[in-house]
Amino acid sequence: MKVKDYAADHIFSFLCLSVSGLLVFALLWLIETPMIFILFVESILFMAFVCAFLYGYWRRRNYYNQLWEILDRLEEKTLIGEILVRPDFLDGQILDEILRRCNKYQNDRLADAEQNSQEYREYLDSWVHEIKTPIAAARLIVENHKNPTTLRIDDELRRIDGFVEQVLYYARSAAVEKDFKVEKTTLQALVNSALKTYSKPLIQAGGRPVFSGLDIPVCADMKSCSFIIGQIISNSIKYRTEDLQVSFSADAEQNAVRLIISDNGIGISPADLPRVFDKGFTGDNGRRYSKSTGIGLYLCKKLCGKMNIGITIQSESGQGTAVTLTFPRESYLQEAGL
Repeated sequence: MKVKDYAADHIFSFLCLSVSGLLVFALLWLIETPMIFILFVESILFMAFVCAFLYGYWRRRNYYNQLWEILDRLEEKTLIGEILVRPDFLDGQILDEILRRCNKYQNDRLADAEQNSQEYREYLDSWVHEIKTPIAAARLIVENHKNPTTLRIDDELRRIDGFVEQVLYYARSAAVEKDFKVEKTTLQALVNSALKTYSKPLIQAGGRPVFSGLDIPVCADMKSCSFIIGQIISNSIKYRTEDLQVSFSADAEQNAVRLIISDNGIGISPADLPRVFDKGFTGDNGRRYSKSTGIGLYLCKKLCGKMNIGITIQSESGQGTAVTLTFPRESYLQEAGL
């Protein structure tokens, strides 16, 4: 709070003081009071006003400066009303009471919203596990009665299973770290786990995987990383060209290990590349391929953020796409206390 702002807010008080001073001066002058006495009275009135003005400014400045400092340091802004010291001036007390009531109302609303969101996520989680049972049963029936029709049904069931898996990770995305199980593994094991799910679509698309130097140990959550790699493979299959090839290579550094997943597909236009991780963004390729949802890479980015794994993408139209996953080294995690 600045003095000039506070003074501008009290301009009416200054006008009242000026008018009062003039009236007192006129009254004392009319009754022929000595000038020295008139000036003495005027000085008393002026000093009394200035003292009251400065005292009021000092109290409010300290309170509001403290309020701003607390607000800047506070992560949960809605809790400010709970930690404020009650001021000793009336307008501050009124503001304090308003803040406390507003914060209580807002916190109650947030608690209700979080509870509803949690119940919704729990329902989706339960639904996903329930729906997986009939999907698995249907695929088992197909396996025991193979013919051209049932094999086509199996392909669609596999697609449904992939979408259901997306729903599961989307529902858990707000608190997915609670389901993490970080363990020692290798890049090859992570890639093989993802390829178990996408090997048949890859073969049907006429593609083939190529591996290079993946026997590098990393610490990661196998389940989540397999899902991320699977989403990248799925995109390579979806946006493929003839003679599809999906390459998996590794690059080790002192504190990080990089897994590079590249393909020779249709690529991504320069205008769309900065937004590929945005939720629901499909871009030019999404308009050309109706199967695009714009959720896969969004979930990959969110999961990687939760697991402290870097993810970047490089691509050119018609030149394929390369996605890089950067895993922290085990020694780096130990130094960080993870």
